[in-house]
Amino acid sequence: MKTSVQKYIEKMLERANYEYDDSVKMWIGSITGVRGVYAQGKSVEEVRQELSEILEENLLLAIQDKKKISGFSMSAVHA
Repeated sequence: MKTSVQKYIEKMLERANYEYDDSVKMWIGSITGVRGVYAQGKSVEEVRQELSEILEENLLLAIQDKKKISGFSMSAVHA
């Protein structure tokens, strides 16, 4: 069974955009609608993993600070 955090991360990763940048020879990824979440790597999978980790860190910090996160139910955490 997946946790609320895992479900949220998977949902956000569905909105990810990946683009190969020839100037740096790296894949670049971002999440549509989520400011400040960018990653780069040698493969799309590496970028996806980085994005996942960034999303998790941001979410856990928001939970700690009791900030509202669009698309995530805090009641699942505080139940």
